[in-house]
Amino acid sequence: MRKLLNILLINTLIFGPFLPAFAADKKSADEEKTREIEKALFMAAGAQDRVLRIGLVDCIAYALKNNSEILIKRIEPKIKEDDVRIAKADFEPTFSADYTLRDNTKASTSTLYPGTSKTRDIDFNIGASGKLITGTEYDIDFLNERYKSSVSTQSPNPYYTTEPKITITQPLFRNFGILVNKADIIVAQNNRLQSSASFKDTVMDTISKSKTAYYNYIFYLESYAIAKLSLERAQHLLEINRARYQKGLVSSVDLLETEAAAAQREKAVLAAETQMKKAEDDLKLITNLVDDPEVWNAKIELIDKPEFKVEEVDLLQSLKSAFEYRPDYYSAKIDLKSRDIKIATSKNALLPTVDLIGSFGLNGLGKDYQDALEKVDSDYTDWSVGVKFSLPWGSGDRAKYDQKKLEKAQALLSFRRLEQNIILEIRDKVRLVKTQKQQVDVAKLSKEKETQNYEAQKERYAAGQVSTHDMLDYQDKLSQAELDYVKSLIDYNVTLINLDKSQGLTLAKNDIKLEE
Repeated sequence: MRKLLNILLINTLIFGPFLPAFAADKKSADEEKTREIEKALFMAAGAQDRVLRIGLVDCIAYALKNNSEILIKRIEPKIKEDDVRIAKADFEPTFSADYTLRDNTKASTSTLYPGTSKTRDIDFNIGASGKLITGTEYDIDFLNERYKSSVSTQSPNPYYTTEPKITITQPLFRNFGILVNKADIIVAQNNRLQSSASFKDTVMDTISKSKTAYYNYIFYLESYAIAKLSLERAQHLLEINRARYQKGLVSSVDLLETEAAAAQREKAVLAAETQMKKAEDDLKLITNLVDDPEVWNAKIELIDKPEFKVEEVDLLQSLKSAFEYRPDYYSAKIDLKSRDIKIATSKNALLPTVDLIGSFGLNGLGKDYQDALEKVDSDYTDWSVGVKFSLPWGSGDRAKYDQKKLEKAQALLSFRRLEQNIILEIRDKVRLVKTQKQQVDVAKLSKEKETQNYEAQKERYAAGQVSTHDMLDYQDKLSQAELDYVKSLIDYNVTLINLDKSQGLTLAKNDIKLEE
């Protein structure tokens, strides 16, 4: 066994200095290997024709998962919680203990005891100290001493003393009061609430962006489908005109115009496809699918389609919700409370320091430690009472107090401006929702009428009562009406998303609860 230990010791001494570098190289190699595996997975997924079918709820879940901004904001409240614990630590007791041995040898200065004087003194003390929320500071000590001298007249020799003692320091002006002493705790708690509100706002913003990207992708999917349908109509009209041209029923100009229209619509299909793929990439980015090596290149198929669910919105109720649930408004109110506390503490700092100090202890003296403990009695007391006064010379504290008041006035102006902005924003969002609702109604009616008109014009065209140019124009009008209707649906849903965000109701509307 000893031989094995010796071998291990020798290996450690020889190779020990190289172990950290070896570990670092191994870690670097492992990271490189992981990157190569991920790269291979990305490349493999890029060669596959995979389809990922997701709904709006899935989109939100993907967006919230592994979102770096949310992860950063999620940590902040935990940091602020530690600040609260640090502030509370000022009122936690501190335990102490000390042991001191003193040995003193010197020439005697007494003619009665010529020669050398030698003493040995041992102190062993334990105690606890702390502060109460009123500002009262306390020290509870248990003092012990063993004293031995070479002087023969000392009796007992050695002797032991013990003294339980308590000392209280009570501020009467500066640093007096619960609010002043708990100020750091309250401000730290307010900072934690503000960080939680900021985290909530980040989550709401992420949800709103992901839903908007989802609906935006729907619009470009529908736009692509409408462009293809428009191309099919033009190609169908081209086949008819070619047949008619062979029979001499239409001129070469009509045929050329139809061919040109079909070519233009084919270009429109390609442009719509490009926009659709760009919207798909935007959705993958906001949902973090772009970072998934298995689905980054998958084709996304959406389960949910845009619906026209009429939501009645009321300006006063929306304003009430905004002032109750908006994280930024809540955070601003908390900030004003913190500033009030800072003003109170700065004002208190203008007062002089007047501390009432008192202590009381019981003495015990004996020939040994047990004897000293037994003789601790109320007849042998050690007490003191005093007042400590100090007044700073200068205007620094006054300047800090004035500064805090000015900062509060500045914050109050910003708060009023925030209230005004919220009112204007909510009024604009409510008005926009109502306008978009009307847009949907108008676009739906327009689509129905254009569809009916197009079907009627097809019959007239078959009877030779409508020109090729007019027929292409009717097709364009129908496609535009179809696109306008889809856009009105998307815009209506997006305005509802923005209104929810402005009211601070995004989490509630999507049944999402954040962990505290």
